[in-house]
Amino acid sequence: MSETAKSRAATLAHLRGVKLAKGDPVSLPLTMTTTFHLPGNPAGVSQYGRYDNPTWEAVEDMLGHLEDAPSVAFPSGMAAIAAVFFALLKAGDRILLPSDGYYTPRLLAERFLKPFDLPFDTRPTKSFLDGGFAGYRLVFVETPSNPGLDICDL
Repeated sequence: MSETAKSRAATLAHLRGVKLAKGDPVSLPLTMTTTFHLPGNPAGVSQYGRYDNPTWEAVEDMLGHLEDAPSVAFPSGMAAIAAVFFALLKAGDRILLPSDGYYTPRLLAERFLKPFDLPFDTRPTKSFLDGGFAGYRLVFVETPSNPGLDICDL
């Protein structure tokens, strides 16, 4: 671990104490999916737990501090995958997906990306590294694969 990373990790251990107001819990409470009581104009505050909540905001702040970059938490893995696909791809780009991994990214590519000139290819996880990656804008791999638990040595 670099000295910068060590410094960030040490600071992270103390971050919660820096932001405490009188009466706040010392340990951040876990906020599960919920709705919030919002009389009047709800702008600028948490509205629904699947969009944001205090726990996510704390995780984003801490990860952002550790990585020295902005961080965004998602309500599900598939939401994160879709965000990456839609943010990085444009018509004509090629995608490589695992043929034996989680099914929904392939479904997303087939139903929603392919009709907009975003072709995709698939490979089994065990041989994912075979054949190279030339010509692909995005290579998506999960390891271990879901549900087969095959490993791609990245």
